[in-house]
Amino acid sequence: MSDITKRFQDIINDIESNISNEKELDYINRKITEISMLHMEVIEDLTGIIKSKIANLERSLSNIENKINKIDTSVSGIENDIYDDGFEFEIICPYCNTEFTADVESKSDIRCPECQNVIELDWNAEEFSGACTGHCSSCGSKCGTSFLDEYEAEDGEDEEDDEEDM
Repeated sequence: MSDITKRFQDIINDIESNISNEKELDYINRKITEISMLHMEVIEDLTGIIKSKIANLERSLSNIENKINKIDTSVSGIENDIYDDGFEFEIICPYCNTEFTADVESKSDIRCPECQNVIELDWNAEEFSGACTGHCSSCGSKCGTSFLDEYEAEDGEDEEDDEEDM
């Protein structure tokens, strides 16, 4: 038996033992029952109000979760657009001409996987002239000159020099 039920039964027993008139005892029992029923109605009303508020909170929470998911999807899309390949760059080693891809985020130098030489990375944008040196893999599409073209041009100059020497 719960503590509340026990206390209620103790009160009823006390009333019955202290009232000897059956008519008065019956009247008191009915009034106690009425008061108990009023309390039960109040409890039921409060329970209904609480359930309604909980349902409203659950709907609000669901709406907030949907909005958060939409924002998360948008942010993920923006992140993918901005950091599509992260900070990976194609690098050609100036020592051995090995072309490799490396994640260079916040690095000042990188080691060539082929010759193990350290390649210094210069992130100073003010010093960058914007002119292509012809030593990048995408040079042919940007300036029309590729490393191979420059190499062949240099090689051709050497041959002309050799012919003049003869």
